[in-house]
Amino acid sequence: MATAIELDENADTALRQTLEYWQRLRGSRRMPARKDLNPADIPRLLPKLMLADVEKEKVEADFPPIRFRLVGTEVVGRFGYEFTGRNLSEIDYGDQSDEVATLYRQTMDDGQPHFARIEFRQGGDRVLHMQHLLLPLSDDGTHVNMILTVVHCQ
Repeated sequence: MATAIELDENADTALRQTLEYWQRLRGSRRMPARKDLNPADIPRLLPKLMLADVEKEKVEADFPPIRFRLVGTEVVGRFGYEFTGRNLSEIDYGDQSDEVATLYRQTMDDGQPHFARIEFRQGGDRVLHMQHLLLPLSDDGTHVNMILTVVHCQ
């Protein structure tokens, strides 16, 4: 099966490694399942990873129904707070909240990986420069029920 997405030459190594891992897990399938993931396979990537459930009910009309199940320590450190257990609508992406919501919605809708560079102000003065790679997971091979995200902050 062909590569689902090409990352640009400036994409962080962690994003490349996570994409390669996702590609291996999916094999000839459209996307892998959560049960295919083994944290022991990717210990160095774990601090940069987020795993989110795609909930059946809408959380908020403007945001896709995403609830973060696991958030890596590096991501928590960059955001300055823990958001495991929170909905996407509760996360401070500053003026880029709509762009991030669109990325998650696209990944849910088309079952394809999505990459973006996002720069946003958080809490007024703090500027975060992030690379986001969203990778869909599916228990039934058709409907996205989880999203694995790798984040690199500069």
